[in-house]
Amino acid sequence: MAEEERERVLAPKGSPVTINASGQPINAFTAVHHSGSGPGLLLISDRDALDAGICARASLFGQEGYSVLAVPNNLSVSDLTEAADSLRGFSSTDDKIVAVAHGDGGLLALQAASDARFEAFIAFDVMPLAGENNILDNVPCPFVLQFGTKNAPDAEALVATLQDGFSRKDGSRVYGWEEGAPSFSIEERDSFNKLADSLAHSRTLEMLRRVVGPYYDYAALFAEHVYHEFTTCDVDATMATMIDEPYVNHTPTLTGGVGHDMLKRFYKYHFVDQNSGGRERTRISFTHGPDRVVLETYTKFLHDSVIDRYFPGIEPTGKTVEIATVIIVKFRGDKVCHEHLYWDQGSALKQIGVLDAGNLPIAGPEAARKVLDETQPSNIFMQDAWATSDGKPI
Repeated sequence: MAEEERERVLAPKGSPVTINASGQPINAFTAVHHSGSGPGLLLISDRDALDAGICARASLFGQEGYSVLAVPNNLSVSDLTEAADSLRGFSSTDDKIVAVAHGDGGLLALQAASDARFEAFIAFDVMPLAGENNILDNVPCPFVLQFGTKNAPDAEALVATLQDGFSRKDGSRVYGWEEGAPSFSIEERDSFNKLADSLAHSRTLEMLRRVVGPYYDYAALFAEHVYHEFTTCDVDATMATMIDEPYVNHTPTLTGGVGHDMLKRFYKYHFVDQNSGGRERTRISFTHGPDRVVLETYTKFLHDSVIDRYFPGIEPTGKTVEIATVIIVKFRGDKVCHEHLYWDQGSALKQIGVLDAGNLPIAGPEAARKVLDETQPSNIFMQDAWATSDGKPI
């Protein structure tokens, strides 16, 4: 992908806009889901002006399904209430309003929650809370408070204090993320931490989806994705189920692709035409979250052709392979964002006869079969050790 094209793809998807509050113009930013509408989300910055990081946040929430209005934090409570009313008036807004706020903007959201009629809000790194007595007791809607606590003892202490005194029954929560420092959740900042942000974003969506939606059938969306991977073998249709810059990581073999072009190349030349004969798949568990599904499967297939994602550089052996696989699929709105896949590569290599395990505790097909049926034999590699505990009190 050319550099200018990559910059275009990755640029925040939204538009600058001017709104009025207290008769004064406010420079803001809007973004909306590709469907054209969604619940309203008022995004409040931690700074007096909107920067690239906040605009990227607005774009992200637009992709997640919301009609977003991002505003700076140098507003009064009445100004913020007017901004919320402006958002309600957008043709793209489905009535109900939630808020996501950062830094001092979080305190403003707390103070305005009632007048602005927020259905819920999420606030990041609201350190002034330490000096605000009982402000949380008077918030009329459920909320989530999230703090980056890495190298931030004041934030860590505040999280402990808030959690110890927390008694609300409406689903409100307080989280501290030791992986990231304060402002970990704003892109383009030196303090941005991708891992902490991913963890916190799921907690954000957990609240937002529960209170205002939008609700997506992730099982059906992933089924469509898999249908094009394995049945139609249509790479364009497969990519259409994903975000603009997705990735897939087959963890044991490091196969897949990061970004549209690399992943499409992988699908086209190293995936859709490499599905072996006699393939069977049985679902063991299917767990749904606010932005992802976790699928545990038993898979049986014949190594009768080149299969780069499982056995790169190994010619077909004609052997049957049975493996348990865990697939973690993250969504952004109604599109697949990325996939992480895990399986026991030692077991797979042993089954095609290219790994001599000797006396090493590496199971063959029995590992996958025990996932199907837990009553299959246990402790097969520790029979001698197991015998030493026979008859001992338990």
